[in-house]
Amino acid sequence: MSFWDSILLLDIFTGLRTTAKHLFRKADTVEYPEQARVPSDRFRGMFRLDEERCIKCTLCAIECPINIIFIDWHNEKNELGKNEKVLDRFDLDLKRCMFCGLCEDACPTNPKSIWLKTKTYELGTYERDDALYLDIRKLTKWDHNVKPFTIVEKGE
Repeated sequence: MSFWDSILLLDIFTGLRTTAKHLFRKADTVEYPEQARVPSDRFRGMFRLDEERCIKCTLCAIECPINIIFIDWHNEKNELGKNEKVLDRFDLDLKRCMFCGLCEDACPTNPKSIWLKTKTYELGTYERDDALYLDIRKLTKWDHNVKPFTIVEKGE
């Protein structure tokens, strides 16, 4: 730091310029419990499973790097006499999940049968073991856990 910089305090004026620039802007806040912003397209939220689309290939469980997806199925004859896979168990342990999205990328169905991009980020809970271990019922019908709020676009 030079002698003239310490006397003229140029760093303070640079900071004050930034403060003055933001001083007269409109506040960019929302009242969170009642309103919320829409997350970006890259956001990975709550898992969702569409049991009808799932072909029980277990690729999502195979691709998971930390083995938190547990899938069990069995063959059953349908009314036409053909073998059909029936899903017995589809469990996901969110306590250890990295939200990497590899399970979603591995799914061969189009549209995907499991996906992370649900725009839901309210996953807080007091019961860690019960709420963060998801079974088929919780993965297919999780809307009752999501609090209703008004979505606010950025800039409104």
